[in-house]
Amino acid sequence: MLGLHGRASRAVVPLLPVIAVFFTALLALANIIEQRTQFQIEIAETSAGHDLTTIVDFARSQSAAFASTSFIGYSIGRYYGFAPAYAQISPDPDRAAALLRSYYGKGQTPPQEMPPSLPAYASVHDRFHASFQGLIASTLFDDLYLIDHFGRVVYSLQKDQNFAADLTQPRSRDQPLAEVYREVMARLQQTEDPSKILVVSGIKRIEETYGVLLARPVIQHGSVEGIVAFRLPASALSERLAALQRPGVRIMLLDSKGTPVQATPVADSVREATYGPSILPETGWHYLILADRSALDGGLWLWFIFLCLLGAGGIGGSLLLNWRQVTAAMSARSGGRVALSMSLTATPSMGGLVSAQPMALAELPPGEAEPTVDADYVEPAAPSDSLGDEFEASEGYRRSLVEVMTLALDYWQKTKHKGKIELAEESGLWRVYMDRSSLQTRTLDKYLLVETLPRNPRWRDVVRTAEYVLRNAPQPSPDREQLVAALASLKYHLRQVERV
Repeated sequence: MLGLHGRASRAVVPLLPVIAVFFTALLALANIIEQRTQFQIEIAETSAGHDLTTIVDFARSQSAAFASTSFIGYSIGRYYGFAPAYAQISPDPDRAAALLRSYYGKGQTPPQEMPPSLPAYASVHDRFHASFQGLIASTLFDDLYLIDHFGRVVYSLQKDQNFAADLTQPRSRDQPLAEVYREVMARLQQTEDPSKILVVSGIKRIEETYGVLLARPVIQHGSVEGIVAFRLPASALSERLAALQRPGVRIMLLDSKGTPVQATPVADSVREATYGPSILPETGWHYLILADRSALDGGLWLWFIFLCLLGAGGIGGSLLLNWRQVTAAMSARSGGRVALSMSLTATPSMGGLVSAQPMALAELPPGEAEPTVDADYVEPAAPSDSLGDEFEASEGYRRSLVEVMTLALDYWQKTKHKGKIELAEESGLWRVYMDRSSLQTRTLDKYLLVETLPRNPRWRDVVRTAEYVLRNAPQPSPDREQLVAALASLKYHLRQVERV
């Protein structure tokens, strides 16, 4: 038995280099597949964030341009616009709202007979309504709301459930329009320049569809006349994201509660894995990346499985063949010894000399015992760990992360005159904790020193923080140039470690 195991061991040894090369090739192929798939997922996530940011910037500029026109200023004016006309309908706000909804119902033609208290409002409505329709048709928005100083929605283009509502009443408090109204009013108490106020809501269900509200004060002759809110339908965002979709990758918008804005087909959701949700800075919008990895790898996983089966079959076949050869050789040798022993036993004895020979052959002397392993066989040594160029590059990468973070914070403090608490809150990239009676940025603080940097740092948050600071503090200065250079160096390190 010892001789059999020794020969089997010698038969396996020549296959060890082949097995090592084969499994190394499999690991390399698996790594290539994973990198290719992850790269496409990250490209989809970056593209979605860029396109959504573009829509937000465009909607922000459109709303600012329209809100500053004298046309909207006159329409909400407290002397001859919708606000005073609404007040003339009835001293009872509920009765005024009921009359307006009965006459200007959504999707219905106003009746020929007008209530006696509505002519003043109808005159203002006829003066502005057609122009508002043309205005909204040329934008991304699908509705417009005018809100007076008392929180009453005195005009709505689509005449939905918010039309004529009193946003200060408890029954309207949880409505998205009421939330942005309260936020604008709160900011008016905190700023000296109301023209810079813009409130962008999350993606919420507004009546029967999902949408986003952009609200800002209407300023006329230096005074705030009211608030105008524009509704951006979620379908406009979904259409923009649909253009980014390709085989294997889809992008799904989520509302403020994490519910998908559009239903996902069951057939797709079974194969797809979700990545995220990602959050768009300054808006709080959430979106998911849905990826079918089998489609993204381009069929490479099929080749991987085929090679695994092929390699396993080849190695198993080689081992089986060698084992049979060893077994056959040992069987042949044992058979020869038995035959020789039986022939010597049948030979006439001559002084007992011959009869003693079979025992000598059957019981081999110790000097002739078959070795279990070759005398010159050496067990291959395990490869030793190495600290070389890769370790030095990783160390430089960690120092580059800290440098970008500290330069971004310094530039933010010098240009915006704000601290790291404001940077964390406004960028939405870092959590702010309440420690007893003060706010703390524990996670952000760890990225300001190499010694406290996490073992697996979140390099994407560092890059996004620097880009956020550069985008929101565009004043040219030597500090900005240092930050730009440090960010470029960090991206170089990221390319070196094949993460981007």
